[in-house]
This record gives sequence, C-alpha cells and structure tokens, in this order.
Amino acid sequence: MIIIHEKGRVQMDNGSHLSMQLAACQFRLEDIQHVNSNESIFQHDHSLYGMLLFKEAEGSIVIDGRSYSLQRQKIFIVSPGTYVKLFIQNEQADYYYIRFYALRPAGRGHFVLAELKCPDELFASHFQFLIDMVQKMETKHRGDNSWDAMKANIMFQEMIITLFKDTIQEEKSDLQQAIRLTLDYMEQYYPLNITREKLAEMTGLSADYFSRAFKKQVKKSPMKVLTEIRINQAKQLLVQSGESFRSIAQSVGFSDEFYFSRKFKAETGCSPMNYVKKIKYSGKIASLNHQTTGHLIALDIEPYAAIINNAYPITTRLRNTIAVGHFNPDLERLMTAKPDLIVASGSRQVEKSPKERIFNQIAPTITLHFSKDWRVHFQTIAKIVGKEKEANDWLERYDWKADTIRKQIKSKIGDETFLIVGIGEGKMCVYGLRNMGSVLYGDLGLAAPKGVSGIAHYKEILLEDLLEFEADRILLTSYRHDGTAHMDQAIRNEVCALYANKQWHALKAVRNKKVYFMYDSQHLYTSYNPLSHDLFLDKMHQLLMADAAAERSVLSKK
Repeated sequence: MIIIHEKGRVQMDNGSHLSMQLAACQFRLEDIQHVNSNESIFQHDHSLYGMLLFKEAEGSIVIDGRSYSLQRQKIFIVSPGTYVKLFIQNEQADYYYIRFYALRPAGRGHFVLAELKCPDELFASHFQFLIDMVQKMETKHRGDNSWDAMKANIMFQEMIITLFKDTIQEEKSDLQQAIRLTLDYMEQYYPLNITREKLAEMTGLSADYFSRAFKKQVKKSPMKVLTEIRINQAKQLLVQSGESFRSIAQSVGFSDEFYFSRKFKAETGCSPMNYVKKIKYSGKIASLNHQTTGHLIALDIEPYAAIINNAYPITTRLRNTIAVGHFNPDLERLMTAKPDLIVASGSRQVEKSPKERIFNQIAPTITLHFSKDWRVHFQTIAKIVGKEKEANDWLERYDWKADTIRKQIKSKIGDETFLIVGIGEGKMCVYGLRNMGSVLYGDLGLAAPKGVSGIAHYKEILLEDLLEFEADRILLTSYRHDGTAHMDQAIRNEVCALYANKQWHALKAVRNKKVYFMYDSQHLYTSYNPLSHDLFLDKMHQLLMADAAAERSVLSKK
C-alpha cells in the first residue's frame, strides 16, 4: 500500500476528488534523470511538475518550507514554482528525478497547466516495481526511435495510475484481497522483473508465508501463475504479430528466446515454431460472436465451435459446429470443446471482463479491436489461419462487385439520400457509418441524410426525430433482434404501428413510396463482417433495380 505522510498540512480525506482530478488530466513526460550525488543544490523547473524517487538517501528535503526526512523508497511530488532544497548526509544519494506536465482541458481542444492537490510525500511498499518501470521508461525515453518516446510516455501514465491508485482506495488487509492484488499486478505488469519476494512485499507478508497462502488459494505457486500469464500473452503475439521469437520473449518478460522456448515447450508441449504451425493449420477455431463467424465463413472455414442462434440465421445452417452458447459463451461448453484458438470481437470498453481473462486460459484468444475497419479484421484472421491470399482475392472480388453495383444504382437514384432505420420491440434507431452504413455510404457511395455523419454506430430515436433527417429513401431493418419468434412478431407489430401513424406518413420517403424492407432477416445484414456485407450488396442491388423496373413500368403505362 502507499502510505501518505504530511507534515504541517491537512491530511487529505477526499480520495474520490483526487481520483477525479487525476483522471481528468493529461500527463506528458518531459525528462528523466538518474542522479548519484551528494550535492545539495537542486534546481526545479518552474513550469513543470517533478517527481523524486529515492532508491538510497539519508538527510532531509525542504519543499516550500516544509521539511521531510530522506530515506530509501521515498517519493516526493514537486509542484511548479516550488522551492526545493536537499540536505544529503554521509554517502551519496541515489535517486530519479522525473519532470512532467500535468494538463487539464480548458475547452475547444485547449489545455492549461493543472493544479494538482496531491500530497508532497509518498511511501510505496512496492517501490521496486516503480523503479523497474522508471528504468524501462528511461531507456525508451532516450532511444532514437520516436515510437519509443511515445511508449515511454504511455508507461509514465501507467506509473501515475499505479502510484496513486492505492492512495485513493481504502486499505485492503484481507489476505484474499492481497493475493488478488498480486494476481492483477502480474496480469498487468508481466513484462517486468517480478519475483516472489517482490510480490510478497506488496502484501506485507514474508515470502514463505505469502507463497503458502497464494498456493492454498490459487492452487498454483505465484511464479507458476506468472509463467502461465507470460506464455498466454506470448501465444497471442506468436499468432498475430509476426515478430521474432527474441522480440516476443523480451516483450512478455523472458530474458532470452532460448529460455522462453524451453518454458513454452514445458507449458504447451511444443516449441513456439510448431505452435504457430499448429494454429495456422488447425480446424479447431471457436467463434464467440456472429461477427467473427461471418469472417470465418467468408474464408471458407466452418467454425469448430460458435455462438448459434436465429438472430444471425447463417449460424443455424452450420452442421458440424459445436454450439458453445446461445447468446453469450458458456464457459463450461467452451472448456469441454477444447478449441486451439478463440476469436472474438472487442467491445468499446477498455478493461477486459473476468470472462475474457478466462478465455485466454482455455485457448489463445484473438480479440478484434472494435475501432478497426472490417477489412482489417478480415485480414487479421486470414493471416492467423494462413489464408492471406484467399482474403485478398475475396476482397478484390467484393470491391469489383461493389463498384459494378454502385454504378448501376447511382445511375438510377443519383444523389438521393438513404436512411437506415432499425426497428426493435418498443425501440427505434438510426444506423450510422458502421455496419450496414459502411456498405451503403462507403462501398456503394450512396448519399447519407444530414445528421448521419455524426453517428458512428447507431443512435436510438423517437418517431418524430425522423423528420429531421429529411431522407429521400428509408431502409427498414432489425434492431436488437434476439432471434426469437416473439421478436419477429414484435417487430412486425411495430412496423404496422408506424403505418398507422400520421407522423410516419408525413415523411418524404413514405409519401413517395421509397421505403424498403429488410426487417424479416434478423441481423443477417447488420453484422460487421464480409459475409454480411456481401449479402447486403446483393440485397440492395435486388431491391433498387426491382424498384427502378417498377418505375419504368408505371411510366410506360402513362
């Protein structure tokens, strides 16, 4: 835990306020100095914050007239414009001096220097972990590669979180909570030099007692768990990154690639190279949502295991796939299936859920980043399973088809705007630029009504809101369909209610009979994957060309 000592100041008791203040700030690393000196002269920059981490020191430090004793494992925060004086006794002091900016938002994209109401003096029981982080930061910060400077700044922000996290939380004395803390630490900081002694230091226990308590609770030794975490991280990098074994070994905390290879084989039964080959040619891939299932089918791969329900009708046609859940993954079924690889699409949340952590213990888990384009997702999976050429060929065919259909459609509807409206039970939404929008507005180049460009994914609305979009044409599809017959009927009822409403008939697209229906296909077209997009292209071509043919027929009769 971090214990705060303050002399001559009011003890802070509003941890939530400090937490909010720190979370609202942007921190930028300016410089790191490693000092070995008995000099008492100390010059602090008046525009920056400073952090002093003393590895070894005897004497005192004066910060704006307040005197504190110096000793090993002490940390001091120095505000801009603060007067600082060191009084070093006997031997040299060994410390790090970090200078950084703390900025708060001032509106319209501008930032100003923040005034942090944090204590001067901190004492960290897990001080050595912080020093390890600082040493890595210093190496990155002084590197020639501009990316290293960015990595150093990211590490510094993680250090700020680590340093103050315990300050703003209540002390956790319970042994189970202490062990949970060490588990969380290993999962987050596995690349660092972590020893049994350092983990015990975090809990305030002796190394032997900590090891016994840990093994009793977790059923494995601390270092065994650490090795498993590192190997699981290495598995993901092996199948995704394409980096050298040496680079992967170092990035997950092993000293060299030879030791890494020995530990990897001991844990998995095969060498890193054979493991990559095994995954590349394995048919045992589990898909944990419809998005990834569509990617695999587009690559002509039937998932070994998958979530199966009528919300994405394609899954009900999979004859040899093991069902590992109806809506969410069933961990017991997933463990029983024993896949070689798990593929999932990420949420917009940064933190991993407890379930996601368990997935990695069952098999290496590839999580597709939510913000990435579907083509990137598709090529990522293709690279992992050794089908990069097939993916490129598929995308080339898709782009050719999209271009052909775009030219045909544009010649019929010109610059008329298209709005995608999702209908659910008692709910309605407008779909934005993602999912179906990426095809409609991106690949087909159709015009979006005003207001749609500001909707990344979807936006729930009321019927009266549709007037604001002034769409020339409307496409009705499903919203939050769970695949049940009840939801099919509920959506049909909602559509009937729309056509009984005067506000609906006031819409330009409705008056001109330019409304198209896709709500009877559940989420066949709304999933963000190549298979759904390809089917959506065909459906749009069918609907709009049939509409154009009907218009020609009416004109000819006139």
